[in-house]
Amino acid sequence: MYRFVDHTAELELQLRAATKEGVLAEAAVALGELLGGTGGTALVRRDVHVEATDDAALLAAWLDELVFLAERDGLVPELAVSVHVAGQTATGVVQGRLGTPPHLVKGVTYNDLELRFDGEAWQGRVVLDV
Repeated sequence: MYRFVDHTAELELQLRAATKEGVLAEAAVALGELLGGTGGTALVRRDVHVEATDDAALLAAWLDELVFLAERDGLVPELAVSVHVAGQTATGVVQGRLGTPPHLVKGVTYNDLELRFDGEAWQGRVVLDV
């Protein structure tokens, strides 16, 4: 016997910017807000480099790397600068504060994942398992 049970432990993040790079930068700011705004007092910068098979997966990989930095280093991102997308590679510098962010995001899912141009701006959508 089995059954499916609705589970509400997900949070959808919708993003909009003029460029792909802008969507990734907004994702860093949004994650920082989700993790508690600002961390401690030490201001740090981390280089971020991710690769993926398509645009949507690039957004997921970017956020996944930021979640990893939060877990490993205690980095609460405040902004992303020098973000550059070339093909299916994204690089940039994420600036934030070291602290003790909550272990809130368990993972970045591929459920309803997208990064696309709608004719006016780039739209991103990603669901976070929280």
